[in-house]
Amino acid sequence: MLSEGTVAPTVTLPGVVDGAPRDVSLEDYIGEGIVVLAFYPADFNPACEDDSCDLTELDLFTMQRDVDIFAVSTDSVFSHRAYAEEYSLSIPLLSDTYGEAIDAYDVALDSDQLLSERAVFVIDQEGVIQYAWSTADLEQRPDIDAVREAVSSIGGDSTAVGRYRVGHAHYIEARRAFTSAMKSFEDRDWLIAQGDFQRAMEEFQESADQFESAVRFAESEPLEQGFERAQEKATALWQAAEWLAESASEYASGDGKEADELRQDAETPLETARDIGEPPDPDDITLDADGAATERSATEPDEDALDAPTDPAEDEDTSEPGGDADGDPGEQDDVDAAVEDVSVDDEDTAESDSADGTVEGASADGVSSAVEFDVVDDGGDEDATPHDGHDEPASEEPVSADTGSDDADGEDGDDDEDEDIELDLKDPTE
Repeated sequence: MLSEGTVAPTVTLPGVVDGAPRDVSLEDYIGEGIVVLAFYPADFNPACEDDSCDLTELDLFTMQRDVDIFAVSTDSVFSHRAYAEEYSLSIPLLSDTYGEAIDAYDVALDSDQLLSERAVFVIDQEGVIQYAWSTADLEQRPDIDAVREAVSSIGGDSTAVGRYRVGHAHYIEARRAFTSAMKSFEDRDWLIAQGDFQRAMEEFQESADQFESAVRFAESEPLEQGFERAQEKATALWQAAEWLAESASEYASGDGKEADELRQDAETPLETARDIGEPPDPDDITLDADGAATERSATEPDEDALDAPTDPAEDEDTSEPGGDADGDPGEQDDVDAAVEDVSVDDEDTAESDSADGTVEGASADGVSSAVEFDVVDDGGDEDATPHDGHDEPASEEPVSADTGSDDADGEDGDDDEDEDIELDLKDPTE
C-alpha cells in the first residue's frame, strides 16, 4: 500500500457515473481538490448486508461539494450498475479489470484471482496522499470517522481561497446575466429577461455553494467572515433572480397582478444584498508562506447597487425636446449628440441590445450597469435611442410605457401596441 506523503498516481478507467457508463480520468480530479479513493474486493462482497454494503457510509461523501469520491474494484461496468442499483449508491464505481489502479496503489489482495484489498486513500488538493488505510479482511469496513477527520484536516486558508476563487468567477458571470436581465425587464423584453434571470439564478447558486465550501476550509476568522458575507450576498441575489424570472414570465403571459407581486417580493433579498459589500477580488487576498491569509481587501456596502425594477404600468416618459423634464439641457443633450449620426434612411436601425441580450456599453464586470435602469441617462451609449429632438429611428419598440405619446414631430404615434401592453398589466377585476 502507498504510504502517506506519497504523490497519488492517476489512471483512466471505465465506470458507472450517475447510473451511466463513462470513462473517468483521475487526473481530472487529483491535484484539483480533495479526493477520496476507495478500493473494495468485489461487488456484493461478504461485508454487504441486506440494507447496506461496504460503500454505504462512504457514499455520504458524495453530498460534500468540496470532495470527489471514487470506488474501485475489478468487477465489470455491468456488475457495477447492478451493485449501485441494489444499494442506491451515488459513488462513481470504476472498473479496474486489468488491475492498473490496484498495482499503482499497491493494494492487490493475496489471492489466486485479481482482487483488491479494502483500502481508502484521502488525497489533498496538491495530489499528495494524506491518509492511507487498507485491510485484507473482506468483512471489515472502513473507519468512516477516521476518513472524515482526514478530510477535515485538509484545507486551511489556501484551499479556502481556491474554492472562493471558483465561486467568485461564477458570481461575476451571474452579475453580468443579472445586468442584462434588468435591462430587458425595463424594456419589457419579458422572455429575454426571464432567460437571463434564470441564468443569473443558476450562477448565483453555484457561487453561493462554492463560497460555502470556502467558509468550511477557512482557518483565519477574518477570511471566514468575509466568505460568509459573500455567500449571504450570492444567496440573496439568487433568490431575487428567481422571483424576477417568475415575474417576467407572468408579465409575458399577461398576468400583471401576479407579476407585480413577485417583483415586489424580490425587493426583500435585493435589500439584503444592497447592505453587503461586493465580494472581494480573490487576487486581492494575500497568503503567507504557510498558506495563511495575511490580509484581505475590504469593500464598502454598495447600498444603491441594486434596485428592483419599477412597475411597468407606471413607467413615464419625462424627456422633453432638447432637455429633461425640468427644461434643463444636459444628459438628454448627451443622448441626442450620441445618436445624431445614426442613419434613419434604412428600415432597420441599430438596436441597443446585443444578440445575446447583454447591453452594449456595460462595464467589463457587468456590475455597475446592473444598477442603472434608466437607459436615457446612460451617459453617451452609442446605441442609445433618442426620445425627442431628432428623427426617430425605425424601431417598433416603445420608448416608454406611456400610451398615446406624441412623436418628435408632434403627430400622434401608433399607440395600439402600448395600449395592449398596458391593458395586459391591469388587474382583470378592475
